[in-house]
Amino acid sequence: MNTRDRAEQILEVKQRNMRGHGFLSYDLKALQWKWSKSKDRAEPTPDFYVIRAVTIIEVFARRNIAALIDHSEEYTQRAVELSKHFKMDFDLVRHIQGRAITLGDIVAHSVPVNSYGQIVGHFETVLGKQLRPLLTQAIDRWAVEIEGKARELIIRDYDKLAPRLAELFELRHILCHELPSAPLYGEGAIDEFLDCAIQFTKALEEILTFEQFGLTPLTQTDMNIRARENLLKTEEQMSSLLAQLRSHVTENDHAADLPLPGKWEGTWVTCLDDAQAKWLLYRNAQCEFETYLNRGGTIQSMIWGKLAEKLTKDRVAELQASWEHITHM
Repeated sequence: MNTRDRAEQILEVKQRNMRGHGFLSYDLKALQWKWSKSKDRAEPTPDFYVIRAVTIIEVFARRNIAALIDHSEEYTQRAVELSKHFKMDFDLVRHIQGRAITLGDIVAHSVPVNSYGQIVGHFETVLGKQLRPLLTQAIDRWAVEIEGKARELIIRDYDKLAPRLAELFELRHILCHELPSAPLYGEGAIDEFLDCAIQFTKALEEILTFEQFGLTPLTQTDMNIRARENLLKTEEQMSSLLAQLRSHVTENDHAADLPLPGKWEGTWVTCLDDAQAKWLLYRNAQCEFETYLNRGGTIQSMIWGKLAEKLTKDRVAELQASWEHITHM
């Protein structure tokens, strides 16, 4: 497969799976519910549930590896170790520009996720720490802090869970690539496989959330407050950079001394102010458009704040690029 085909394949996978997050423990719970209903049928087709469970875990792994790598520089640096599993050539990296493909996507879709051990190893590489101690201590914050349930570990017995998930992957491989003449497992094993898969993904979801974002708010009110605080911090960064840029532009503006032909008769700093004012109008209008269907709901301010924060970070990057350009002319 050439580089263009590979890039197109990654993009097509993303377009077929438009869900914006990689937390799929709910999908495994839904699969478990379907299995519980299918057992009453004449032919419950248990092999499907083995194959489907592994598929969900694989998708879970790739999405979250990509999200980690794209989240911050520390994870990106550690991802260099994962690149040893494949060839990262210039043509492939070039396809990132102007496309909905990230470095994280390329790495996550290039590393093997054919076994439980491989998946754990990849997360340990990117996180820079052993995963087992984190998994064995993970708790469901929502259940404890919001539902008021007792503080219980998500993974009840890791020494039992790990070999069962390793067996699950092996069974999927046999079912998909061989034609076994005898049953490989009893139907009772499906319940255990699915339960272990749910425990693993739920515990890892809690770990990844904390590693990237700390103790995130759980209630809608707290989420709204956090979104507003994050937006204000990003706007402060933008304001600081704008002040720096504005000062430099003002000191080096020669428009008054040497008027240039054309429609624009203002100064360099006036041009900067005009661009910033129009950008702010665009940002706010875009956020209003994106949250139109949420109007009147308590979640609107959180979504609005997150969108505004993202656009403001993009603006900070643009201003930083402008600063580096004009100060090195």
